Amino acid sequence: MKSEVPKVLHEIGGSSLLEHLLESLTPLKLNKTVVVVGYGAEQVKNSLSNSNLEFVLQEDQKGTAHALQQARAKLKSDRFLVFPGDLPLIKTSSIRQFIESTEESNTNYSLFTTKRSDPSGYGRVKRGASGRVLEIVEEQDATLEEKEIKEINTGVYILANREELWAEIDSIDSENAQNEFYLTDLVQRFSSKGKNVEAITRDAPEEFLGVNTRQELARAGEIIHSRKAKSIMEGGVTVTDPGKTIIEPAVTVGRDTVIRPFTTLKGETEIGSGAEIGPNAEVINATIGDKAVISHAVVRDSKVSDGKEVEPFQYIGPETGAGENK
Repeated sequence: MKSEVPKVLHEIGGSSLLEHLLESLTPLKLNKTVVVVGYGAEQVKNSLSNSNLEFVLQEDQKGTAHALQQARAKLKSDRFLVFPGDLPLIKTSSIRQFIESTEESNTNYSLFTTKRSDPSGYGRVKRGASGRVLEIVEEQDATLEEKEIKEINTGVYILANREELWAEIDSIDSENAQNEFYLTDLVQRFSSKGKNVEAITRDAPEEFLGVNTRQELARAGEIIHSRKAKSIMEGGVTVTDPGKTIIEPAVTVGRDTVIRPFTTLKGETEIGSGAEIGPNAEVINATIGDKAVISHAVVRDSKVSDGKEVEPFQYIGPETGAGENK
């Protein structure tokens, strides 16, 4: 990311990458959630200070298997989920499907996979002639032939909390292009010993977009805003040009409201019914009444009453009070 900010704290849609992931986990009512922190550990912990989380420190970033080792003492359940912190688009329904699909499994290792037309940057899932998963090859270690594989590892796993699992993790080496201890090495280790590794595939590649660059951050933001626009349109709102409109997930909009291009709606904004917002409007943490009209204006931390029109080039903020009918 070429940033002083830890990658998982970069924001899209008003929340950090890590917060989006944790929001997807919340409805599942998991026993506990453990966050492994490393670079910028205090920043990450402070950003989540109001959350019911447990933290462990990975002082040296030596790879995913090493990260999991740091959390071992915190993991008491028979099975546990593993996620990368830069996976902001995965949906609760997909995670639930993964859990349900593996409930009857007796394997140590279940992984979530998907297929991408361009799998560049992701670990490839190698299967045998029978379809059995043989290994995961990281991009940096893949041959040209292996790079042609379209099925990718999403970085989401369900692992059985058994001595056999931890013995294999403890024996992983770092003889690879990145000199790291890969958790994905477990696949080849179990497979070579005749033990089954279960792969659940979901045809939803956009949910598994890992964010490693500013370009991927922008793409993830586009998807978040597109999902929100689709959701409110299904609820009776007109968004005349979704591609030129930014609506954050926490925003609520009433029926028959029209949102025009180059409008940004952020924070805990609430918009009533039959309002007209935009073009070129920015509304942040504000309450907008029914049938209010706002175009070419900014409303921040304030209230615009029912039927009121905010004229172009006005700024309505908490210190002005101009948006409130007397």
